[in-house]
Amino acid sequence: MPIFTLAKFTVKGYLKERILLVVLIFGFVLMAASYVLSPLAVGAQQKIVVDIGLASISIFGIILIVLLGAGSYHQERERGILKALLVKPITRTDFILGKYAGTVLTVATVLLSMAAVCLLVMAVSGSAITENIFWAIYLSILEMAVVTAVLTFFASFTSPILSSFFTVSVVVAGHLSKDLLAFAERFGAPLPKIVAQTAYYLLPNLALFNVRSEAVHGLPLPDGFINAVTVYGIFYAAVLLFMSTLVFARKEVH
Repeated sequence: MPIFTLAKFTVKGYLKERILLVVLIFGFVLMAASYVLSPLAVGAQQKIVVDIGLASISIFGIILIVLLGAGSYHQERERGILKALLVKPITRTDFILGKYAGTVLTVATVLLSMAAVCLLVMAVSGSAITENIFWAIYLSILEMAVVTAVLTFFASFTSPILSSFFTVSVVVAGHLSKDLLAFAERFGAPLPKIVAQTAYYLLPNLALFNVRSEAVHGLPLPDGFINAVTVYGIFYAAVLLFMSTLVFARKEVH
């Protein structure tokens, strides 16, 4: 299928990028540093290792998506690769879905590698490896799938700089969605309140994917929480990909 072929082509292209190796190494170094520096936090050494390790997975995942994804779409247009691909029996929908699948697969592979190192550091430090830690890793990867869909949408009609800026802005706003809703409730004027509430419901609620606190402190997750967040993430990503195909179908390719 063209989608799988494009996904494979995308992964091979990413593997040639040095930034992939740089981010991976830097993530490993940060996790190792958390183990070395954790004795400075008296009484909370193990919690520091878990918190920094899980945070690194999420943060470096977003960095990878922004640095790799936005530039990839632009480079293929500039080099004429995109135009050549579309001449073949490959639709624009195939291109969007193939690029998305390849980006998610690449980032997920990197995050799983970081997760393996994270678990190793936890084991060496004597930290308890609980079920919630695995759920935190899973939700971080699911969050990256949603963020990749956000980037795909913006990259379908904007420049690399703008798509990166918009994606980072959505990520920041998505993690502050609860604050945005609370801010909206404090508005007395109806128009600002409506704008804030609309933004809350349109932006992805990325705070749902962050269960690091529960993983660090051993707090239980609500019943059905993982299933609900999984459905939400898949639905949100699917809607964005559908919108991306609609926008990209109208875009002129040079």
